[in-house]
Amino acid sequence: MRSGFPILKRFALFVFLPLALLLAWLYVHGRQGLPPQTQTVQAPGGGSVRIVRDEYGVPHLYADRDEDIYFAMGYVQAQDRLWQMELERRLAAGRLSEIFGKDLLMQDSWVRTLGLRRSAQSAHAALSKPAQRSLSAYANGVNAWLREGHPLPIEFSLFRVRPEPWSEIDSLSWGKVFSLSLSGNLDQEIGKAVAGRYLRPLQMQSFFHGEIDPTADEGAQPSPASLVSLGTLSKNLHLDWKIGGREVGSNAWVVAGRHTANGGALLANDPHLGLQMPSPWYPVVQHGATLRAQGMSLVGLPPVIFGQNGQIAWGGTAMMADVQDLAVQRFDPKDPDLYLADGAWVPVESRTEDISVAPAFPSFLHQALKPVRIDVRSTRDGPIVSGMRGKAVGQPLALRWTALQPGDRSYESMYAVSYAKDWETFKATYRHYVAPALNMLYADRDGNIGYLGIGAIPIRRKGDGSLPVPGWNPDFAWQGQIPFDAMPSRYNPPEGYIASANDRPVDDDYPYFISNDWAPPARGQRIREMLEQAIASGRRLKLEDMQAIQTDERSLSARRLVPVLTAIKPANEEERKALALLKGWSGDMSASSAQAALFNVWMRHLSAGLFGGVLGDDWIRHDEIQYVRAVLDTATVDQIQRALTDPHALWCDPRVPESGDRSCRGVLRASLGQALAELQRRSGKDEADWRWGDIHHVQYAHQPFSNIRGLSGLFERRVDSGGGPDSIKVSAYSVDGTNGYVGNYGASSRQLIALSRQGVQHQYMNSTGQSGNWMSAHYADMVQPFTRGEYYTLTAGDKK
Repeated sequence: MRSGFPILKRFALFVFLPLALLLAWLYVHGRQGLPPQTQTVQAPGGGSVRIVRDEYGVPHLYADRDEDIYFAMGYVQAQDRLWQMELERRLAAGRLSEIFGKDLLMQDSWVRTLGLRRSAQSAHAALSKPAQRSLSAYANGVNAWLREGHPLPIEFSLFRVRPEPWSEIDSLSWGKVFSLSLSGNLDQEIGKAVAGRYLRPLQMQSFFHGEIDPTADEGAQPSPASLVSLGTLSKNLHLDWKIGGREVGSNAWVVAGRHTANGGALLANDPHLGLQMPSPWYPVVQHGATLRAQGMSLVGLPPVIFGQNGQIAWGGTAMMADVQDLAVQRFDPKDPDLYLADGAWVPVESRTEDISVAPAFPSFLHQALKPVRIDVRSTRDGPIVSGMRGKAVGQPLALRWTALQPGDRSYESMYAVSYAKDWETFKATYRHYVAPALNMLYADRDGNIGYLGIGAIPIRRKGDGSLPVPGWNPDFAWQGQIPFDAMPSRYNPPEGYIASANDRPVDDDYPYFISNDWAPPARGQRIREMLEQAIASGRRLKLEDMQAIQTDERSLSARRLVPVLTAIKPANEEERKALALLKGWSGDMSASSAQAALFNVWMRHLSAGLFGGVLGDDWIRHDEIQYVRAVLDTATVDQIQRALTDPHALWCDPRVPESGDRSCRGVLRASLGQALAELQRRSGKDEADWRWGDIHHVQYAHQPFSNIRGLSGLFERRVDSGGGPDSIKVSAYSVDGTNGYVGNYGASSRQLIALSRQGVQHQYMNSTGQSGNWMSAHYADMVQPFTRGEYYTLTAGDKK
């Protein structure tokens, strides 16, 4: 007798059974790699470290020597984040193609061309002996865990990778990548150079600041193809690896003791980075002989980057300084190994790099590939970043970047700040700091507060660095950097608070140029508004007040634009209801808000209507036009408002009737109709059913499994969320036709610290969880609390 349902049986045999076996293997393998709650590890030299993990998996490290604490940092980060560390190391060394194949070849070529690892080697040689020993101790800790033979994270098995021993240069190289992520003005420079070929000067002013093309009188125009290629590569780094992007930033503020309940100062900080699984941050408590630091460390580095030591607290934001310039090079037409500098032909520096490339998956079915050899060439202006897969021709581009200068001692500052005790010692730790340029906020237990701008910011003899310059002309060379003692600084200002949100930190009378590309002012304005309201009420501020500010979802830029939007006349009942919904709206971007849903969807279509039709189509220059469109797609709410209200901006004309040519009101009406059609398709016709959180979610992407169907649901996390690009609780999103409005840049961790002579209150929340092991209870246990704006307490405690 024939059995029934043969198709189902075959499906079970060939699909369900293998899947069940795979999941069982993943479960068993994952559980084997979980660290114990408490343990003691032996450090080199005979010392030992007590490791106690709290209920959230955060390690508290106790040792009699500070060096042993850094050893334990390597040990516990290897326990929790080894795959993340492996990807960091390979990304910084340009070795991702060894795992993922030829698709990563251009990215590896870019990193090899920059020479991040070579720069890290130069940096290591310049460090003090104590700083070097901390890096060595960290590497020894990682390698001690590896030698013990623990089960490796599942990603190593699936990609058939064995981790190599960790080194000091691996840590410093990742510091260079972190600097690259926060040094994003190169993208603005490329965008401006390409867009300037298609937009009128007044239109350019809507998106870019600074000078006109400095190469116009020099006979040097960078190749549009080279610029677009660089810009596309940079964009892929943003999207796939969360490196850089105009959304990178942070919030930080401090409140002086005279405004607080306990008389000590308050500090708040939430760094904004590309969102990933797991978070780049690793909360920790460090107790050594003299070391008493706790807060957020970066995976791959031993010290606390932002946190407190019982005496002071410190946090930071990206300064948005212009520290990268493209310099057009002129090569000898008779000898491509000579370039022009100061009127003479100078030999280019050259080296070759071999990049190993993995065969296509599965590797056993494909022939091994030969290593790809690239010729890396450098001038006095830096590495040549066009023509990276061979010798550059014509007039290629070199990159000047402060982080590539020899003897960079930035890590020295990161290490030393944990030992600072007051404002003067805090400032002194950053005297030799180079990159990335940061706004550092300071608070201490005596109620003092301060702000210090840090980093090497170049002084230009001519030009402002907003466009490529002729490298052969010495007038455009860098003339040193802003002296440390002339960097922006404030200590105990009369208002009793200091706030930084990537906005401009100096007045017009500041004598040095820092940047043209500050973040939109709305976040900083909202922080100051809430602080001033709280202070004016006469209340003494507590951590609860800081929580309310740090999780605030109101957008002042949206609130300012509402009167412009609602001034149009509705054409039908649907439009009348939509406009009535927005009138009087405060700009609240909460997940439950119907107004936030309507506003953000409208902004998408309004931006396209304003800026999308100016370029036309030209198949010969298709790549350039698409790149400019991508630049215009990043329009901020403030830029949209200027385009709608400034009659000189040339995007539309606010003075003509709705039916007239180039009417701003006509663009508003058309885009409102498109927005309503999208909202009704996504959420239904009843505005009572519209919720911003239903169409907007935050994605914590895992590398590489977010890109592999069937595994993304296991390894990445998505959560409905509020917030917007200009709210303090920020969410910079991209639009996906299927998934809606996907937040991929935002706060990556939060800290609130209250210092006083009576003690320290330290609250925090990481964006994902402590562990990178997807079978750990701490893999994603902070995702929902972080989204809800909750906090955990980080308590130092005594050795257990």
